[in-house]
Amino acid sequence: MCDSDNLAAFVKYAAAFEDGFAADDWGLVNVLFDDQISWAVGGLPTPEPFIAQGRDDVSALIKQSVDTFDRRFDRREPAPVAGPVQIPGGIHLEWRVTYSREGIPAFELRGEEWDIFCDGKLVMHYEYLHNGAEALSVLARHQDSLRPAR
Repeated sequence: MCDSDNLAAFVKYAAAFEDGFAADDWGLVNVLFDDQISWAVGGLPTPEPFIAQGRDDVSALIKQSVDTFDRRFDRREPAPVAGPVQIPGGIHLEWRVTYSREGIPAFELRGEEWDIFCDGKLVMHYEYLHNGAEALSVLARHQDSLRPAR
């Protein structure tokens, strides 16, 4: 049985994620993962599933995602739309992230996530991108104007 203040664990995780992004140091987030964490993203029109399990694989997947999308823009502004709302075992959050780069229109990625915690550690993260196909289209349309993917 897990003993956890899920809202406090989520706030700590969300802050660590932003710190990890700013420092490009995913070890800041990795320490908040359970050893057997599962991470998945839905809503992308890709043949390969966007999923990982285990601390190191999840950290690598996050880095890959951020390096191939977020870091290609000049500015990234995440904001909650609804929540966080406590659910059994965790938190549900609807969000948007606005990406901008000089010379191209700003893009708003919209999604939601479900995060499950046990003893303060993140054990499962599932996010669904409501406009994942549009996000990939933005990358394709503005490839020459965006920073190169790392």
